[in-house]
Amino acid sequence: MAHIVQCRICKEKMDIDQVEFVKVGQKAYYHKECYDVWVANRQNPNGEFSEDFWYESVIDYLYRDVKMDMDFMKIRSQWAHFIKPEKKMTPKGVYFALRYFYEVMNGESTKADGGIGIVPYIYKTSAQYWTELENKKKGTLDAIIAQIQERKSRPVVALKKEKKREDKTKWTLDEV
Repeated sequence: MAHIVQCRICKEKMDIDQVEFVKVGQKAYYHKECYDVWVANRQNPNGEFSEDFWYESVIDYLYRDVKMDMDFMKIRSQWAHFIKPEKKMTPKGVYFALRYFYEVMNGESTKADGGIGIVPYIYKTSAQYWTELENKKKGTLDAIIAQIQERKSRPVVALKKEKKREDKTKWTLDEV
């Protein structure tokens, strides 16, 4: 039976029993080639990180570190709403606001209801916190960004499950 999923980068459907793939989250599938290209091109030549880099970093952080049950559609919708120009929030700021909430304020992921709706309420406070921290210890934010890059550059092992077919026969013709 085919297991059809959608690549999160090229949005094409793929059968994971037939192609080589990378699974990053619970339901986050990528073609191996798409993922490799994405990892290689995450940083723009001018040193600025793309919006996709920060979004994937948020997803990775919530999944691996916070271990939150995520509603990807809700997070994507909230993310798009928060980084509109009139909201004056940046993708990097949203990421660091979430780190502030879960690491400094010890926020509970169970109350998040699978989303990132806390961000507008803590955005300014988190910006002040990270600014003060950066003023006290120069390079703190750069060290965190370097950790994100190093974590994402680790090789991802794609595992394929071998399906074992059990013999369900109760008897053979020889026994009859």
